[in-house]
Amino acid sequence: MDSAEMPEVTKPAPRASSGGGFLAKPIQFLKDVRLELKKVSWPTRSEVISTTVVVMIAVVFFSAFLWVVDNLLELFFSQLEKWLV
Repeated sequence: MDSAEMPEVTKPAPRASSGGGFLAKPIQFLKDVRLELKKVSWPTRSEVISTTVVVMIAVVFFSAFLWVVDNLLELFFSQLEKWLV
């Protein structure tokens, strides 16, 4: 390969040192966090309410299902115990 075919390698630009002491990095981190949070696509109130309702219905359904399975297993093993004794 000749030099015309080789991709150009670039180095990342060095960050400018703020020289603010030991609080410079935490402050920069918080600024970066704030900037990233502005980019987030936040759900609307109706989306939050609807997904909360779905989760609550699922919790009620699965807790009822597990309660039924638990009671059936208890009945089965109590009958098995009576049969074996």
